[in-house]
Amino acid sequence: MSRYWTRALSTYMLVVLLATIAKDYLPALPLPAELDRSENVLWVTAHPDDESFFFAPTILNLLQQKPRRGALLCLSTGNHEGLGSERIGELELSCARLGISSDRCVALDVPHLQDEPGVWWEAAEIHAQLQKWIAAWQPDAIVTFDAYGVSGHVNHRAIGSAMRAAAQTGEYPPIYAVDSTSIFAKFTSVFLLPFVVLRQTLVNTRREDAAVFVNSIGQYRLTRASFHAHQSQARWFRTLFVSFSRYLWYVSVSRVG
Repeated sequence: MSRYWTRALSTYMLVVLLATIAKDYLPALPLPAELDRSENVLWVTAHPDDESFFFAPTILNLLQQKPRRGALLCLSTGNHEGLGSERIGELELSCARLGISSDRCVALDVPHLQDEPGVWWEAAEIHAQLQKWIAAWQPDAIVTFDAYGVSGHVNHRAIGSAMRAAAQTGEYPPIYAVDSTSIFAKFTSVFLLPFVVLRQTLVNTRREDAAVFVNSIGQYRLTRASFHAHQSQARWFRTLFVSFSRYLWYVSVSRVG
């Protein structure tokens, strides 16, 4: 019996590996019409390195799938440890590796949006900054955090809450949020990928409010390069996170509101 399960697991992982290798040659997974038509996408994050940890598959796939402009609004400089100035430069390098130009990659440094794990950012302040940069960049779609914020960080959750309120006003472009998962699912790397893709293609094909973005091996390497741009944040547990996190390989998003 143990030999059977070993063989089954090996076969399964071979299928996963072949699927990631063949990803560039397979038809793209279906997108909601709003995202499919989008030409100018804005990502809204909390801290420098969020784009690497949680959003890279959406950035790389949307910007490489067809000619689109990307912009990233990071609501803080990540100055919790006093490294905000250094982290701004790291964010710009990360953006460049993901295909976002430096003039459209901005980290804010405003008093009420500072990197503080115990501070809930007020929705009014988030909306004020968001409206300013929407006016400047004119995006036709937004990608951001959901209510839990993937990691549960209070700043992430504040953004998710504020973006849900924004979506309900009808005054913003379509907003999509990266779906949070259980701790178990979060650290399964590509192991659950076939099930997620099958669900999207067989069950959710007709949904106009959800999508799955999967990195090819080349895109995964770009994601790791983006992560390595953040040298001031190099820690053993972060390396462990990116080694096992599914979010560097694939993410699902859902329409907010």
